[in-house]
Amino acid sequence: MSSAIPKGDRKYSFAEYMAMEETSVERHDFYHGEVFAMAGGTKNHNSIIVNLAVALKSTKKTGCDVFIDGMKLEIEKNEFYVYPDLIYTCNDDVKGDDVYVKNPSIIFEVLSDSTALYDKEVKLKYYKKIESLNYYVLVAQKEIMVEVYSRINDSQIWQYQTFENLNETIAFERLGFVLPVAVIYEGIGFEVGDKK
Repeated sequence: MSSAIPKGDRKYSFAEYMAMEETSVERHDFYHGEVFAMAGGTKNHNSIIVNLAVALKSTKKTGCDVFIDGMKLEIEKNEFYVYPDLIYTCNDDVKGDDVYVKNPSIIFEVLSDSTALYDKEVKLKYYKKIESLNYYVLVAQKEIMVEVYSRINDSQIWQYQTFENLNETIAFERLGFVLPVAVIYEGIGFEVGDKK
């Protein structure tokens, strides 16, 4: 979850960014020399990520893996790196000391007030260009709402679907599994006034 607030006014080289990330307590997105501090998450945000990680780990196929919000995603080599909330990949030969994923199959972002526009517009634009990506999933944390962008075949055409009921199931047909909406929101409490 990025606050989209630049860390100072200076430009950083990719090497400086990587060195900073090794020692920094905070995580930062990196975009063409600009560094953006990541905001902290809420209990709902964190619980949804845990629910997703547990569900995906238990259904993943051999050769696939799941990484949560501490793993960087390389969008553009040496130029653009972000921390998605969760990455599911069947296309990456990720080794123990690797610090980023290059070929995601699914990217999940849990929306917050400060990042919703960034996730829905900026990241969507760049994520759709990643050849290995089959699905981009946006999960609301204040209401039951899951938005799924699905690549049609191997084209640049994407289908958009929404899921707003706990009894619905999201089919990730290209990867051979389903994910019930109820599993995503298991144990999630909504504040009074939030849509349920």
